[in-house]
Amino acid sequence: MPLTAPRLWRSMVGASLIPMLLAGLTLWFASEYRRAAQTNDAVYQSFRRQIAIESVFSAVQDAETAQRGYVITGDRTFLEPYRRASLTLPKDLASLERILADDPSSFAQLPKLRRLIDLKFKEMERVLTARNAAGQAAAASMVIQGRGKTIMDEFRAHVATMVRDQNAMLARNLAAEDKRNTIIRTAAWVVVLLSAILAILGAFIVHAARAARYRAQQQVADATARQTAIFRHSLDAIILVNPSGSMEMLNPAAERLFGYPSQQLLRRDLSLIVDIAPGEGRFLDRLGVVGDVIAAPLRTPLEARTATGAVVPVEVALGTMPLDDGMHIVAAFRDISERAKAEQMRDQFLSTISHELRTPLTSILGSLGLLRGGADQELPPDAQRLVVIAENNAHRLIRLVNDLLDVEKMQAGLMTFDFAQWDMHDIAGRSLDAVRGMAATRNIHLDLISGAGPMPIHGDTDRLMQVVLNLLSNAISYSPEGGTVTLRLDTQSGHGQVAVIDQGPGIPPDLRERLFTRFAQSAHRIGPTPGTGLGLAISREIVHSHSGQIWWEPARNTATGTGSVFTFTVPLWNGFSRQRDRIGAPRLLLFCDTVEAETIRATISRREILTDVVADRNAALAALANRHYVALILDVQFAGQNALATLKDIRADPQHRSLPIIAIASEIPALPAKETAALDVIDWIAKPIASSRLDHALGTAVERAAVAMPLVLHIDDDTDTLELTARALSGHARIAKASDLSTARHILAEQNVDLLIVDIALPDGSGLDILADLDRAGSDRIIPVIVYSAQYTGSASFAPNVKAVLLKSKRSLPSLVETVISLTQRHSAEKRP
Repeated sequence: MPLTAPRLWRSMVGASLIPMLLAGLTLWFASEYRRAAQTNDAVYQSFRRQIAIESVFSAVQDAETAQRGYVITGDRTFLEPYRRASLTLPKDLASLERILADDPSSFAQLPKLRRLIDLKFKEMERVLTARNAAGQAAAASMVIQGRGKTIMDEFRAHVATMVRDQNAMLARNLAAEDKRNTIIRTAAWVVVLLSAILAILGAFIVHAARAARYRAQQQVADATARQTAIFRHSLDAIILVNPSGSMEMLNPAAERLFGYPSQQLLRRDLSLIVDIAPGEGRFLDRLGVVGDVIAAPLRTPLEARTATGAVVPVEVALGTMPLDDGMHIVAAFRDISERAKAEQMRDQFLSTISHELRTPLTSILGSLGLLRGGADQELPPDAQRLVVIAENNAHRLIRLVNDLLDVEKMQAGLMTFDFAQWDMHDIAGRSLDAVRGMAATRNIHLDLISGAGPMPIHGDTDRLMQVVLNLLSNAISYSPEGGTVTLRLDTQSGHGQVAVIDQGPGIPPDLRERLFTRFAQSAHRIGPTPGTGLGLAISREIVHSHSGQIWWEPARNTATGTGSVFTFTVPLWNGFSRQRDRIGAPRLLLFCDTVEAETIRATISRREILTDVVADRNAALAALANRHYVALILDVQFAGQNALATLKDIRADPQHRSLPIIAIASEIPALPAKETAALDVIDWIAKPIASSRLDHALGTAVERAAVAMPLVLHIDDDTDTLELTARALSGHARIAKASDLSTARHILAEQNVDLLIVDIALPDGSGLDILADLDRAGSDRIIPVIVYSAQYTGSASFAPNVKAVLLKSKRSLPSLVETVISLTQRHSAEKRP
């Protein structure tokens, strides 16, 4: 059963149930407490109202008793309660009115109570007046009439009603309080019971979880022990590779095979020891991973490089391991040195046989040629046809033997090359001319597309032409009659690129992985001449000998919707620097003739500076627009009347206002001081050029260019990457290096950095933390950032100032250089007023 990761939201919901239940009970108890307090207050108010009513009744009753005592005895001391009741009753009635204000039913009975009290006191006052005026008999006669008793009975009945109402209200409140107390007691017991149940359930769940975790840990420990034993004691070298192509784990067999301690290889790119995924782009894409399947899980033979620099032939079996941080690759390497030796013996045998075949085949071809030419006598037509068939097959055998010998020589390192400077356009043109006859026999149209200017290369023209001819002849052979074969030339990242595009059936999937191996052939060949299956293998060896790459990809947007594109690259060559025309090298622009350029080149030979030569004003302006130069050397006489205009045009462009310029001339022109200052020429050097003066002026130009160059802070814990990037950007930017976050923060605090190159994995944290530092700084100056890392960032979102995300690979450095140049130029333009 597959393991599923715990869901945080489920854990949070489960953990919050008990606090929510307790909070609900607390609120309920608080509500019941408030209601109990309200009930107690209602009981208290009922008692107060009842006492107030009875107090009023008692006062009236005391007044009546006093009045009767006085009537009977005539003793005025009996009237004291009467007088006191007359004085206190208004206050008691007012107090009763306030107390009954919150009881509408009782409050409605107050007017009748007041009326009866008034009637009673008026009646008692009338009897007292009669007693005082007519004596006891008259007062007794009035009392006997019963008017006072009637009023008092009605008053007593009304008071009894009011008291009864209060008693009923009191009884209701007390009953409600008793019911609420019963509910609270019941709820308390329920809470106690639930708490006990939850405690028991929680204890059971904790125990079950601990038991399950223990069992799972025991299973994991057992599985880990078995896997560790397999991993550690395997005779094959096993390496775990992360999604970006960096090594994360190695077994002892890998340490023994490659000669590196495991700690020295961790977090380093796998291509350091063996390149299993050549090309550009994401490591998993280059490896051919789709989902959790690898297109070619077994790859052989490959060359592994050990710590001593030795090359070991290996084969690798690849498998996928999906983990939380992405798809990892398990690569198992096997040393196939013994197998390689056996293959070498076979190849030597094949080479010997090939050599031995050449001599008799040459004799056979010569004899057949003589027979076909009628050297002895004219042959009959049937015999002539048989001789032609034999001669064609002998030629085929010769081609096969020659191809075999070429392959053997290349693999043995015995193939010699005649390197010289050539233009790839010349090689392409001659190759097209060589296959026009073959194309005409099948009505194939040949098309040449060139989107580049000169493509100077340093190579063996015959061997490179052999590569182009192999690709063109294959394209013609596999294209349908009446189709088109296109030869396309272009430049990219300091390399000349040659592509041959056909409209054939494409490459079958089972052939793609071994396309450039010996004897690899497709069954879909349409042409009349069968191939040897060695052309692409030979082409690959020739291209690799020229430090280039060759590959296949399906054709895009062809008329038939099918076809193949075979592409190879060779480094461009700078004739003056006598080295490859690689991106990133410092460059000097020479506006002079070729003889003067050679003189200047020899004068500055000790400096590692490449030179480009232009012969007119438009070419100079175009070169400055497309490339960065540390300085311009202008031959005033060679430029002619346009010399000063060219300098003014250059200075008119804000991008080149600070470009160092050195002028050379047979005679220094007499120019006004104001005009000379406006041109800002570092030095005017007379011919013949004094080498010391030119070298001094060039040194000044380089220093000025360096000061004007943008400052790039590169943060990476790999010192090799820092060094390579610094070399590649030499002449384009000043480089500050930091191998950790603390050093980077110090540089940012001390210097005005124009651009950041950031690696993600650093010893003291993530390189992305520096983005948060930039945000917190709150500066108005926005620093562009390039994330350059071996880790795949996926669809992670970055800060707005992240302008590019590049993955490290064998061929990613030119892309990094081009991105830095583009961003720094754009940033400089944005900073200009």
